Amino acid sequence: MKAEGTRSAILGTALELGSLQGLEELSLGGLASAVNMSKSGLFAHFGSKHELQLATVAQAWEIFEAEVVLEPPHSAPGGLGVLLERWLSFYERKVFPGGCFFVISAVEFASRADAVAKALASAVDRQTTALEAAVRTANKSGELRTRKEPRQTSFALFSTLTNADALFQVREDPVVFDHARATILELLGQHDALAGQPPLDPP
Repeated sequence: MKAEGTRSAILGTALELGSLQGLEELSLGGLASAVNMSKSGLFAHFGSKHELQLATVAQAWEIFEAEVVLEPPHSAPGGLGVLLERWLSFYERKVFPGGCFFVISAVEFASRADAVAKALASAVDRQTTALEAAVRTANKSGELRTRKEPRQTSFALFSTLTNADALFQVREDPVVFDHARATILELLGQHDALAGQPPLDPP
């Protein structure tokens, strides 16, 4: 249990460093200094930089899934709106301090064909799949007053979410999320899509 707790704490620091500095810059030596451990001690948890990167991606997904995707279930009334609001809140709170970890890192590793690049691409695919599934459910449940094409709508929503986060990282101005909410309402064609919140209200 102690070893698991230590590993979790190490991965928390690894994720912060990877988010801020880039996943490729994450190394056993740099991480060892950040967590006040010897490099050999870190080898007890991760045998290589490659293994450390994979574990960091897995940790990032576990956090994102728990905070955004899993609760509440998308089949619940207003599930799409709740999902979108949780997603925006995740970015607003800077859970990953450097921004959208998966998209940024996936682009960084896009020219590669190794397991880390595949894990990152898979994480982005799971994000867009979750959005598309939520749109399909919203179509069936009547949450969307006008039926929307799920794939195109999820693409537009994902673009809005990630671009809002990117602008927030550049400008450090939370008003970008107000604009994102207004854009989402337009995309969905309704005024109660974001968990019953009126448009442009701050979170």
